[in-house]
Amino acid sequence: MMKLLLAAAALSGLIVLNLSGCKSKQNAAPAAEPLPVKTVAVHAADEPRWIEMLGQAEGGAEVEVRAQVSGILKRLNYQEGDFVKAGDVLFEIEDAPFKARLDSARSTRKQYADELAQAERELKRTSTLYKTGAASRKDFDDAQSTRNQKKFQFEQAKADEKDAEISLGWTRVLAPASGYASRASLNPGSLIDASSSLLATITQHDDVRITFAPSDRDLGESKVTLESAVRVFTKNGKEIPAKLDYVAKSLDPSVGTRLMRAALSADHPVIPGEFVTVRLMVDVDKQAYRVPQKAVMQRPDGTYCVYVAADGKARLRTVTVGLWEGTDWIVRSGLKDGDLIITNQLLRLQEGSPIRLSANEAPTEKH
Repeated sequence: MMKLLLAAAALSGLIVLNLSGCKSKQNAAPAAEPLPVKTVAVHAADEPRWIEMLGQAEGGAEVEVRAQVSGILKRLNYQEGDFVKAGDVLFEIEDAPFKARLDSARSTRKQYADELAQAERELKRTSTLYKTGAASRKDFDDAQSTRNQKKFQFEQAKADEKDAEISLGWTRVLAPASGYASRASLNPGSLIDASSSLLATITQHDDVRITFAPSDRDLGESKVTLESAVRVFTKNGKEIPAKLDYVAKSLDPSVGTRLMRAALSADHPVIPGEFVTVRLMVDVDKQAYRVPQKAVMQRPDGTYCVYVAADGKARLRTVTVGLWEGTDWIVRSGLKDGDLIITNQLLRLQEGSPIRLSANEAPTEKH
């Protein structure tokens, strides 16, 4: 009986030990599985430093359309906002008064032409009589003076006729240059004053320029000249070739900016008044890095960071960034040459998280 009791006690103890061991195994936390990540190796290189701001397009050559004569506006001959060619008739002024003036001037010129011809004949006869002694010197001088007077009157009448003809031609207001015509400032039926009325403006589209004004703080100690690089981007991100053609020699003290202007290439899509993005090169960042934009994270305090793969773990690095360049972000500091930047799994990573490179990851190249 005693042996049976001892055996039962030993069996109970063994069962308790086995149950305790199973419970310990159940409570132990499983080891974290390394996250598969993709990386890209970064390498130091000199990168241009750009500052970015808004610029506005303006017509390089805006021409005013004004009438040379006063009168009632009769007709508008162009579609407002359309492209017009130099010499196109844009406006017509009521021409009846100018035709009447031309007719009058032409009649006066013909009258003086007849009177001049008569004076020429009289002078010729008097000259013949004077040579034969049949006319006095005074008769000859009077005939010559009359001829000269009629000649002057005829020349004046011709000038008046020409002036009336020019004025009549000016009732058709022509485009002084090719370009895009603005909205007409007067409507048909309005009285045009040649001394003050502006009818429209023409903007030459192939000479559009971009004006912008970087701040003194952004410029820092940089020396901007006409040879400095400038880049212009439309609102949809398309880059347009541009070159600086004006740099102010001083700052505007009222706003602390420096006015600059860039000329665009001839085949640009920008129209006057449009806002664009301008990048101006002000320096070169030595030993900077290009990092894919998707790998750069911004903290709540405004600083930036990336995850670097090192010794099988994800290490968080604080970085200083510049502007975007294509699909990359220029990182000025915080990295070392050859660092492996993690480009995925960013929301699941923490400082020190175990990682492994994805099996299908292509070999990293110099970025």
